[in-house]
Amino acid sequence: MGKVIAGIDYGSKTSGFTCAAILVGDKVYLHQAEKNKDADKWLISLFERYKCTVIGIDAPLSIPGALRGLDGFSNYHYRVADIEAKAMSPMFLGGLTARAIELSSWLKHKMSSETIEVYPKLAAEGLNLDMKRYKKDHSYLEKATAIMFERVDWIVDHLEIYNWHQFDALLALMSTEKFTRNTCSSIGDKAEGLIYF
Repeated sequence: MGKVIAGIDYGSKTSGFTCAAILVGDKVYLHQAEKNKDADKWLISLFERYKCTVIGIDAPLSIPGALRGLDGFSNYHYRVADIEAKAMSPMFLGGLTARAIELSSWLKHKMSSETIEVYPKLAAEGLNLDMKRYKKDHSYLEKATAIMFERVDWIVDHLEIYNWHQFDALLALMSTEKFTRNTCSSIGDKAEGLIYF
């Protein structure tokens, strides 16, 4: 079977926006949650089926160091990584952050999967995508996908990408694969939590 890794574009629980891109050997499979269904239960059943070694999650997997009493951290709203990435505060995201940390904990303890935090926007910038059109202009999706697929060695000819959530799951997968190859970049402070891209 070869390696099995995944990238998740993580959305609110019942929005239907949560997507998982799973790489089995060199073939990619895309899965998207259903609207009005529990995305976390859906992800758990998906990962019971695909036993992934590493999973990149597009959501905060830690909270600011000041809230955890870590030495040297004074910001209660943002982690170093959030400031560097110009990302939203894990505290502002609240429930999403808590759900992502809970999912990460389940994956580590029940499935022995390693989880990392990824941020597709940084991967998109790394591909030199038009950031004015990324996630805003549906007509740009096809071109953005073609640019990304030039950078990976995946079998993707069977895929149809309908929305930016699926695209972000693929970007999350790309960052996860780079992590497994020790070719990815990271920002933040290791003690507090890194974001990989």
